[in-house]
Amino acid sequence: MKTSGMFFLRRPPFRVQLASPRDGHDHGWQLLLGERHSQRGIQMLSAMWIGSAAEAFMQAHPELRAGDCLNLQLDRLHANRDEIVGFVERGELAPPRWPALTHDDSADALPQPPRAVSCGAPPLSPSPSPMTHSIVALSTVKLHAQAAARARRPVEDACPYPFESAAAGSFKAYYEAELQRMRDELGQSQAQDASQPEGQPS
Repeated sequence: MKTSGMFFLRRPPFRVQLASPRDGHDHGWQLLLGERHSQRGIQMLSAMWIGSAAEAFMQAHPELRAGDCLNLQLDRLHANRDEIVGFVERGELAPPRWPALTHDDSADALPQPPRAVSCGAPPLSPSPSPMTHSIVALSTVKLHAQAAARARRPVEDACPYPFESAAAGSFKAYYEAELQRMRDELGQSQAQDASQPEGQPS
């Protein structure tokens, strides 16, 4: 399962040792992220970034802190102990929200380098939505997905979350897991019926 988009850091990235080396690397960077949804609150997830690109990015941006926004492409999203986890394939700082002020208006003025944009706080609004600070709990996503699977509703119609968002990825993963559980239960029931002697009540 893949997704991409704008995520904000819930805390500064930190370096961790991997349980087993991956592609010759025994360390990686753990990113605790949040993804804001306009009407459904915030989806929490964590991602591991491994490799030379991760090391170069962190060395170039040691000032990263909670609230800074990153434009990330994530892969292998899955639920692990009621948490959505994945791996970073590509990442960059979010572009500036407003162009940097400059006193040099000449055509050959050097462009300003991008700076981290803080999106940890919601934008100012005269009447903020009551959902702005709510959290999309994984337990809620799981319940919705299980109910949709039991009702045999198509996952595309049943998923209430934005397409390619982390919440949608979680919903689909729980949906498939529930379908598999139902298939397993049906198979076990049929096996028990087949092993029951004919004429003997079950």
